[in-house]
Amino acid sequence: MDARLLQGLTLPGFGPIEVLQAEVVELSGLALRDGAWRLGRLQLRGVELRTPLLALRAGQVLLRGLGLRLGTPAPGANGGAPTLQALSLEALEVQDAQVELARAPSPAAAGAQAQWQLDALAGLNGRLQMHIDDAAWIVDAEVGIVIQDGRIDFNRLSVEHIGPDSPMGVSHMGIYADSPKGRDYLYQFALPHVPGVRFEQRGSLFGARVTDRGSLQLQPFVESLLHNAGCGTPQGRPGRQATQALQRTRLGGEVRLGDGVMGTRRQHVELSGQAQGRNRVGVTAAVMGRQLVLRVPELQAAQALFSLPGLDGGSGPIAGTVSATLSAPGHGPALRLAAERLTVQALRLGGAV
Repeated sequence: MDARLLQGLTLPGFGPIEVLQAEVVELSGLALRDGAWRLGRLQLRGVELRTPLLALRAGQVLLRGLGLRLGTPAPGANGGAPTLQALSLEALEVQDAQVELARAPSPAAAGAQAQWQLDALAGLNGRLQMHIDDAAWIVDAEVGIVIQDGRIDFNRLSVEHIGPDSPMGVSHMGIYADSPKGRDYLYQFALPHVPGVRFEQRGSLFGARVTDRGSLQLQPFVESLLHNAGCGTPQGRPGRQATQALQRTRLGGEVRLGDGVMGTRRQHVELSGQAQGRNRVGVTAAVMGRQLVLRVPELQAAQALFSLPGLDGGSGPIAGTVSATLSAPGHGPALRLAAERLTVQALRLGGAV
């Protein structure tokens, strides 16, 4: 198969291929059967692929059992370039790869019918540490967030600074911190009912002190946040000072995801291996308002399901060492995905090949 045939090929959701180059290390079993190209094994080095919305570079890519079916558009459509109809792979192995997206996927783009399902958050455990320079409390502050079985208990959480610590909690108005200056809302609710939230409790007397700071169950809370974003009715908004505070906040820590689906009904990965210590996520941010890095040393998933415009796909088991970097405008690509190593089995896209 002449690689020039792929120049101009439209990748669903990412646009036409502008650059595609690589050094072929090994190619075997090339054949054209029943209108589809088939390859027993294809090993590439120095891979580069670019479209208007995506840039991919990889040190090495190995494809085993590749099947590819291309279609020719109507005259004048897409400049006469071929279109991808179907693809299948017995296995994909990637080393030292990086993908940059000009636009990060938006929950709003998923729409109201997305049906978010974040089962793995129910088993989330770990601790995150935030350091805020020159916070609203006049001095630097430390916040330690403990997550146990997907739940944040605000009775175990406070803001540490010079003088008495400032407790945090969640009321019907939002998530707050009680500073010496009064109550500051970090996130304000826009809805009367917010899934996953158990609000603070006070004593029986009018104006009585808070006896329970409340809690947050992450799975229903985040599912609701994403669903409402897709509906155009935001669940809430950052507090008045929260956005500015993110520009002075460092973040670090590690959490471990539970087993189960992460994504929507049509596009998700099904994580596995919690009992073996898989899917730990290192979280770092030198400045939270600019860039956030998530690193997974031992990713493990039982399967994946995804959908591109006009094509549905999925895969079998996935394993590897991966990371994601999310950047605010002006601080790099919106989303950068990196894989030190990644193996995907039984990959399929579109119909039968």
